[in-house]
Amino acid sequence: MNFQGWFFFLVNWLGLPALALLAFVLVYRRWHRIFPLFTLYIIAAELIGIVRLLSLHAPARVYAKIYWISDAISAALALIATYELFFKRLFPSFYRVRFYRALFPVAAVLITAGTVFSALLGGHFSMLAKTINLYIFVRAAGLFFFVALMLVMGRRWSKQEFGIALGFGLDVSVSLILLGTWARTSNRSGTIAGLTPIAYDIVCLIWLYCFWTQPKDQGSTPPALSTAALDEAKKWEGSLKDYMSQGKR
Repeated sequence: MNFQGWFFFLVNWLGLPALALLAFVLVYRRWHRIFPLFTLYIIAAELIGIVRLLSLHAPARVYAKIYWISDAISAALALIATYELFFKRLFPSFYRVRFYRALFPVAAVLITAGTVFSALLGGHFSMLAKTINLYIFVRAAGLFFFVALMLVMGRRWSKQEFGIALGFGLDVSVSLILLGTWARTSNRSGTIAGLTPIAYDIVCLIWLYCFWTQPKDQGSTPPALSTAALDEAKKWEGSLKDYMSQGKR
């Protein structure tokens, strides 16, 4: 392998040691207690990368199946981690209920498992590609909507939450650019496709920077409402009680 080949190999697989270090930091610093689904995504991404690396010299059809199945699993877990990030911050009461907390992840797992089994039995791996693209679009729309909602609601970001959102935003933006380019032309340029691993390497470095420090004790506690918000809530409560008492008369 020449110098150029080694360079592209390192770029494509630099995310593996970065993900391994990130997984260690998340567990060692006990961030996994605050972001369990994000930690699950990171560990799964590391295992998927190792499986892909070990299967590089497998027959083309075998590697293609491994690639599409693992990509579907990774996309589903990334969507679930995005769900955890925003619902835990924006709707803490909703997220505390075990049924609602598990509803979306279970649905994503069932849809992905059903698609994988259908592709394996029927041999139609285009179904996996469509499912992956759907997850990318849903994640992009979710990131845009919930970031806007957090700004409207005046919620504050922690460094870790901002880092997760920034990383997923960068990753999904590159994926959308890649899909848009491929949709316009049948010539799938290797230069454009090479942006994906570079962007993901940057994402891993962002996450490492954000999670390197020890979490504070109050890191998992939802932010308290401001005094003004509490006063406003009390006014609305009083107005509602007056209205209901008038109705009873």
